[in-house]
Amino acid sequence: MVSTAEVSGDRLLSELIIALRRSGAQVPVVGNVGPLAVAAGATPLPGLVRPPPTMGITEVLRAIPTHRRNRAVLLDTLRAGDTLLTVDSPDLHTGLARLAKRKGIPTIGYVSPQLWAWRPGRAPAIATAYDRLLCLFPFEPELYAGTGLDARWVGHPAIERVKPSTRESGVLALFPGSRPAELKRHLPIFLDVAARSGAREVLLAAAPGVELRSIKGVSVVSAAEAMARADRALAKSGTVTLELALAGIPTVVAHRVSPVTYYLGRALVRGVKHIALPNILLHRAAVAEYVQDFDVASLVSALDQVAEPPTAELTAVLGQGGASLRAAHAILEPMQPDPKATQGR
Repeated sequence: MVSTAEVSGDRLLSELIIALRRSGAQVPVVGNVGPLAVAAGATPLPGLVRPPPTMGITEVLRAIPTHRRNRAVLLDTLRAGDTLLTVDSPDLHTGLARLAKRKGIPTIGYVSPQLWAWRPGRAPAIATAYDRLLCLFPFEPELYAGTGLDARWVGHPAIERVKPSTRESGVLALFPGSRPAELKRHLPIFLDVAARSGAREVLLAAAPGVELRSIKGVSVVSAAEAMARADRALAKSGTVTLELALAGIPTVVAHRVSPVTYYLGRALVRGVKHIALPNILLHRAAVAEYVQDFDVASLVSALDQVAEPPTAELTAVLGQGGASLRAAHAILEPMQPDPKATQGR
């Protein structure tokens, strides 16, 4: 039984299902899944509703009733012999995993919550919800030391996703995001920047399952094509910043959230100075980034002066490819539920 809540989680799950099949496993995958996971062989569970992708405190709050109904359906469907796998979205999935574990269902989390950014005290709570946690970054398992959680580093699928870029001269790629709120906040200013950038061609990357209207002078293409051809890129924060850096594409990162989310985030996040994943992993401003306060002129200037990304350093930090296959093997390993999990039922 699986559960995803975002486009990024759906993508991770689809890659994992493909890896499971390649490893010879024929275990059925059923649950709260998106179109990419369905295409890879997952079966949607009847009675579930997938709300629009959300980001930020205010948007997540509005989606809570739907997620609660989905959680109830998943819990009612789980049976002895099943395993629950949740992918990312910890604020939505940790409660589901904890309730499943109390029923004696083995639970696996794929993607560690960002304890290194905020609420590091959550580690024990995560450990009570999951029997096994598959981490994308090498420094994450040690965050759970002493909790009894089987946390292991499997690697980041971005390594095998990235293909060498042809770097066509004068081609600017825009990656405004996949969530409706992201597109509303980023797309207009990204298009204004592109119009003033002097680019020979502008590519607008459409995330899987997201339809973008045609725009004069802009080619709407898949994210894969945009990344394969871009000479420079303007991108919102997220995994795409890591993929662009690994592909060797000079990138400027610009990101906005709702004012409420921004100010609450500033109050809650401690010890993290950056939002772009390359900068977080390398502990320095290796990629130009702008958060909340930026305008067209500043972004045009940044693109004119954009530097080459630290591709070799990031590759060294993330290690070799094969993350999805390692995750598949970790999921297939025998796992016994914690006997304490069923006490008091």
